[in-house]
Amino acid sequence: MPPRSRKGTKSRSASPAPRTPGRTKKSPVTPRTKTPVTNKNRSYEWGGPLGALGMVVLLPLTVIGLNVLCSETSCSVHNVWDLPAMMLLALDVGVPRLLLALGVELLWMAFHALLYITPVGKQVKGVKLSDGTCLTYNINALHVFTLVHAILGGMHYADVIRLAWLADMFMPLMVAAIIISVFMSIVLYVASFRSSQVSFSPGGNTGNYLYDFWVGRELNPRTGSLDWKFMCELRPGLIGWSVLNWAFVAKAMEVGTCSPSIIVVALLESFYVLDGLLYEEGNLTMMDIVHDGFGFMLCFGDLAWVPFTYTLKAKFLAYHASQLSYMHVGICAAVALVGYAVFRGSNNQKSRFRQNPKDPANAALKVMHTSSGKSLIVSGYWGVCRHPNYVGDWLMTLSWSALTGFTEPLPYFQPVYFALLLIHRQLRDEEQMREKYGAEDMHKFHRIVRYRLIPYVY
Repeated sequence: MPPRSRKGTKSRSASPAPRTPGRTKKSPVTPRTKTPVTNKNRSYEWGGPLGALGMVVLLPLTVIGLNVLCSETSCSVHNVWDLPAMMLLALDVGVPRLLLALGVELLWMAFHALLYITPVGKQVKGVKLSDGTCLTYNINALHVFTLVHAILGGMHYADVIRLAWLADMFMPLMVAAIIISVFMSIVLYVASFRSSQVSFSPGGNTGNYLYDFWVGRELNPRTGSLDWKFMCELRPGLIGWSVLNWAFVAKAMEVGTCSPSIIVVALLESFYVLDGLLYEEGNLTMMDIVHDGFGFMLCFGDLAWVPFTYTLKAKFLAYHASQLSYMHVGICAAVALVGYAVFRGSNNQKSRFRQNPKDPANAALKVMHTSSGKSLIVSGYWGVCRHPNYVGDWLMTLSWSALTGFTEPLPYFQPVYFALLLIHRQLRDEEQMREKYGAEDMHKFHRIVRYRLIPYVY
């Protein structure tokens, strides 16, 4: 969404926590305890109902506006004054192909839903939710990523399909994804009233229709074994982001603008997606899955925001190639690798500690014991700042945008947006930690680990 973290939407910058590995016997969803219909004591986030309304209106317009400003013919923020007329023209051109685009998007969704419930990969138990439920999830997104890229890459290489067609259809596909996400959000909201036994999200059952529609009223909507939120979180949008990037590489080859920059962007971002799917199980502890409902925020973020804003860099390079030096490209790649090392290293360090604090690999770590009986790491990556994984995440997005050069600010939308998103997420995390560990322990923890994200800055 604008998740998050990596989704985002969608960021993957949440630390894995203890989880049950291995295969478990498939069983029906555990009966849920009755949850209050409304939670009037819950404080609003996101600016309350008016903020939610603004998000629902402005986010689709932002996706459309960004891609209209950065089109095949021009890419300049200076065209913003002509944006309304440009948007109407783009929609007018794309409408004749909208039905085809809707069909493609629906098939894409059905494909992922089918593969999610296919008995390939393993099944794991998620963490215990606020209502005591512990759901079972299918972990096979890595198989899906491999299958999709192998099929599309092989068919493109064999001239069975033309991968650049997806780049040609980008605008109609974008509008189709927005329509589907809005429709799906409405269905999810209405369906949440079907029973008093529905498991509500902690912040999505306030009784305010606008706010609950935005946040998501139901925590984990399911159809049989298909968990809609978990399926959408990592599959259609994230894998679609990678596929669309390679479609723009194919387009660049057709029009003669292919450069090392666009290939490195596609490789680095596909690796980022691949890493997220490789650690799919760790996402079961993320705020998106455990805390947030599946409403417009995540639905739109997963299906429309991620694949159609994160591809802005590859789109720019396909039509407006930047002739960058090999040194420039190499420095950007190096920054991306440093960011990844911080992101993955910090997440693995916390995961290893939570799974087995007595592991010899954790012997050098310093910890702070809390009154709840749990411990917080205050050394290593987590002694430098409170959220080193967020810093690594942001460094990667900055390096990808830097591969477009410095002539146009539009391709830098993702790191700017990501910075705002991660700061907001960090503040939400700290509020939840204060509720979990208490104000006194948090005050002590903040004295030890002084910096939130960037040492000596923030």
